[in-house]
Amino acid sequence: MASISCAKSKPLHHSYLDKYARRDSSLHRLDARTKLPLFGGLVILISVVPAPGVYFFLALVTLICLFCYTAKIPAGYLLMRSAIIIPFTGFAAISYTLTISYGDILWQWGPFELTTGGIYKSLILLLRAWLAVSLMILLVNTTPFDRLLASLRSFRVPPLFVLLLSFFYRYLYLLWDEGERMQRARNLRYFGGRWTAQVPILGRMVSTLFLRSYQRAERVQMAMLSRGWDGEVRVVRSQPLRNRDKFVLLAGVLIILLLWTIRNL
Repeated sequence: MASISCAKSKPLHHSYLDKYARRDSSLHRLDARTKLPLFGGLVILISVVPAPGVYFFLALVTLICLFCYTAKIPAGYLLMRSAIIIPFTGFAAISYTLTISYGDILWQWGPFELTTGGIYKSLILLLRAWLAVSLMILLVNTTPFDRLLASLRSFRVPPLFVLLLSFFYRYLYLLWDEGERMQRARNLRYFGGRWTAQVPILGRMVSTLFLRSYQRAERVQMAMLSRGWDGEVRVVRSQPLRNRDKFVLLAGVLIILLLWTIRNL
């Protein structure tokens, strides 16, 4: 009975990718065609600067904090979301630490060395990844996803790519709900046992989720075709940029140029 009582279901709820996108702030009110090139330019700048200095990173962190304050996005939410980079960059950072051998040697074991240069390179890698992911999180949480897609179309992004992004966003949470329902069904039938016994069950759950998602995709396709879908994404004709958006776009370009000039400080 304890297992059954622990399996009480809660209302389906998810922390959407654009959880704070519908808030009202000066950053939210900017046109998506202004924010997309600015945030994208900052991400590209972070990626291409060869040897960034301390003041370069401090300026970017200050800029991100200013964006959070202006958009009224909690810093804890941003830190929690940006933690997604840890599994992807952690292994690379560890390999950097143990394989890059320049600077003072702090520890050595066989072919592996822990040097000050390796630690520095690892920290640079982690900071680059965190800053880039944080900027993308801020962009998504200050711009509704449909407006982002419309801005991509205005920049002549291939329609197929925009369509795939639209489907991904629309049906990601449906699959999430399906997975939660399967998990609750499993918990109601779970009466203990070793974790190794749950591996085959998990495999069957994943395969069932794949089959259900495939069947749902077929039903969605037939429903769309029956309603005249021809593969073309039609959007309302966009309005010209306002003077405020043009001013912010110009200021953003100047900020990017300023960051480039202090990249090695």
